[in-house]
Amino acid sequence: MRISETRILNFRNLAATDLQFSPRVNLFLGANGQGKTNLLEALNYVALGRSHRGARAEDLINFDADHLHVQLKIAGDEGEVIDFEYGIQRGGGRRFRIDGDPVHRRSELVGKLVTVFFSPDTIGLVRRGPDRRRRFVDQGVATIDRYYLGHLQSYLRALKQKNRLLHEMKRRHVSERAGRPELEAWNRKLAQHGAHVCRGRATYTHWIRPHAAKVYAGLAGEEVDLEFTYKPSLEITLARAENGRENGYLERDILAVFDYIMGDEIRRGRPVSGPQMDDFEIRLSGHDLRAFGSQGETRTAAISLVLAQSDVVYQMRNTRPVLFFDDIFSELDRKRSQQLQELSVQHHQLFIATARAEDVAGWQPLDMRVWEVEKGRLEAVA
Repeated sequence: MRISETRILNFRNLAATDLQFSPRVNLFLGANGQGKTNLLEALNYVALGRSHRGARAEDLINFDADHLHVQLKIAGDEGEVIDFEYGIQRGGGRRFRIDGDPVHRRSELVGKLVTVFFSPDTIGLVRRGPDRRRRFVDQGVATIDRYYLGHLQSYLRALKQKNRLLHEMKRRHVSERAGRPELEAWNRKLAQHGAHVCRGRATYTHWIRPHAAKVYAGLAGEEVDLEFTYKPSLEITLARAENGRENGYLERDILAVFDYIMGDEIRRGRPVSGPQMDDFEIRLSGHDLRAFGSQGETRTAAISLVLAQSDVVYQMRNTRPVLFFDDIFSELDRKRSQQLQELSVQHHQLFIATARAEDVAGWQPLDMRVWEVEKGRLEAVA
């Protein structure tokens, strides 16, 4: 999969521009704050249907404009060409199109353009809170299972309603007698969609583990045992979670847990367990990296997990994701930066943004195109 060209209008500080890209390496040089990350964000937006930086849609529009518009032409691994476009109107919402046809739900968009994004925030995958690891896995599952995002969104909507009901019951605005039937109904809905979420997370964790260990060995230059293990909040049988044919049993297991903890949840006025509290354990040679990992180990493990996503996508969909590197080499020593560059360029199209030319000094991959970025303007230099 390759991004062959783009047309960008009114995206953040970027000047209106048309760009044609190398199918291998595209390098953007410039000081911080000039627009390098904005360009990668504009290209990656259609992959997620949102900003990878968590920005509101309207915040992406240039201060002096009332709308933005971005077009991308994608070349697939089988020779197919796909036209993506999206627009955001100030106060008027977003619109997406694929080959001219409107996209009505984000779940229809995710997975059409497959990308893997590296940034300094990637390093937080190991040591930050569990929400960061859940988001990492959820995005990975969504790229290979087109139904997953819909189940996750349905689960979160039902959870919001359950939260509201438990809060009202604790405040005595709804009696326990009146609230229990509705609570049981929401638990059934949560079990139905939660079974798909738990199964997706368990299966994906099982798939990505060997690839991450292989990438870590390549970056570190030594054979190590890197483990990535699903730790569900609910007391469920992981074997059932990893086996899609037992989804009905898993749904019943989850509902049984919700029924068992219902009294405790009513007393506390909030949910006490569920996929929204899941976590993932990362170990290196048996040691918990969150507690005992060095800075170099945690950084290498995080990058290994993210890069391993591309191997899972290739294994399941026979396509290679586009890779984005946003100032990631500043987080690594020179040796590991070079190893990451060489590992990545073998099979992928790369988009690299860096403020330091020395991060790629001496690297001369075939067909590399280079731009300098200053005050939102891009000038080709090679």
